[in-house]
Amino acid sequence: MKALLFVALISSALVSGLTLTHVLQDPGSRGLDGASWLTVQHTFYGGFAVLGGVGEIVSVITAGALGAWLIGRRYVADAVRALIAAAALLGTLVAYFVGNRPVNALVAHWTPATLPPDWTTYRNTWEMAHAISAALSLTALVLLAVSAVWCRAQLPDRASSAINSTAAVR
Repeated sequence: MKALLFVALISSALVSGLTLTHVLQDPGSRGLDGASWLTVQHTFYGGFAVLGGVGEIVSVITAGALGAWLIGRRYVADAVRALIAAAALLGTLVAYFVGNRPVNALVAHWTPATLPPDWTTYRNTWEMAHAISAALSLTALVLLAVSAVWCRAQLPDRASSAINSTAAVR
């Protein structure tokens, strides 16, 4: 369980960090003219998709597995938190496929000469999808962190369990 929780926390923190950086750059992005915005899109974001995609998939799988593991051990509240976190992280993938990926596919082929007059509509869609992803991933991260704290408090300490078992035998 500790390994699942650790990987779920780290991968959801990665997803949260990457999506939050997009949200934090939004005001600057809105100040760019079309050609400058297009240059930024073509230049800066290549690694985000690869690292973020892996992080999103790993976080969904590990948070879901953690939830299943906790249900099997009757830690219902923690299981619910982990499963909601998994659903929120799945939501980040949905936001990507509905909001970011279609825009990315279009922008990849645009040049300053072919930039459509309504390019800000696409920029706004792209930014909104990242804002949704950031909110979902931060929600998941908080839920997993709360579970980490509460699970730790609820799980019996091995040393004290061994002492109590030995004392019971005597």
